[in-house]
Amino acid sequence: MRLIVALAGCVLAVLVNTGSAIGQPTTPSTPISTPPPGSGGTGDEVVQTQWGPLGPADRDFMNRVKQAGLWEKPAGEKGKAKRPDQPKIQEASKHLIEGHTLLDNVVNRAGVLLGVTLPREATDEQKGWLAEMDAANGDEFDSVFANRLRVAHGKVYAYAAQIRAGTKNELVRILSTQAMITVFEHIKAMEDTGRVDFGAIESPQPLAPPTNSIGAPDASGDQQGADASANPTDGVIPTVPEGTRFTRTAEQGVFGENNGVFFGAIAVLALALVGMRMISRSKKNTRRKSRSY
Repeated sequence: MRLIVALAGCVLAVLVNTGSAIGQPTTPSTPISTPPPGSGGTGDEVVQTQWGPLGPADRDFMNRVKQAGLWEKPAGEKGKAKRPDQPKIQEASKHLIEGHTLLDNVVNRAGVLLGVTLPREATDEQKGWLAEMDAANGDEFDSVFANRLRVAHGKVYAYAAQIRAGTKNELVRILSTQAMITVFEHIKAMEDTGRVDFGAIESPQPLAPPTNSIGAPDASGDQQGADASANPTDGVIPTVPEGTRFTRTAEQGVFGENNGVFFGAIAVLALALVGMRMISRSKKNTRRKSRSY
């Protein structure tokens, strides 16, 4: 029986390892190139890179991520130094330091690979926020710390979502995804301090309504425009990176070409469980018979 259980465990371990490898991006066949610094474009220029087009919004987002770390990480260090007896401020400060250390690593690498020169100094406005924290103490510091950072992270989070939804550049997608994860953690950490004034946060606005009703012709009577409005996905061919789990065919199934391994593992596990159940019942019956004698 122990042999059956061990065999089931081995098969499942192989399955997990195989399944985790399937769907992961493969090593690119083209060597990674490092463009000259500053070659990532300026202004409204769109530059073609190894990782896809790099436009003005992409560069602006990279700059803002880097700029955020130049003042938010020091803010976290101030929180740790000035409020050692406040667990919530300590926890929020820890999130800031660790989160922006990670984001700095990602954006710095992206800057090198895309030829974008990133800022190295906080803005005057950001320096002013840090000065406010230097001048404040006790509960006043907690309030300045939590509210300045909560408002700043709310704006960055919305911008990161916008970039993630529309960027054509693979590295910027990676950066914006990580930024959304990290910034959300920071938002939650600031709110957990209990010092955020939600009344001072700018209220969200509804999206602008569509220009035409669904299925209704536009002002020019162009029925083609109405048809496009009725089914906005017509003519749109989604693309995904090669080598990911989204590129598998229907025949390959969830586990690629290893569906047989998956179902085999399930069968072995089921047999092992049934065997254990039968042995357990057999032992109980043996004990009952011995007692009856």
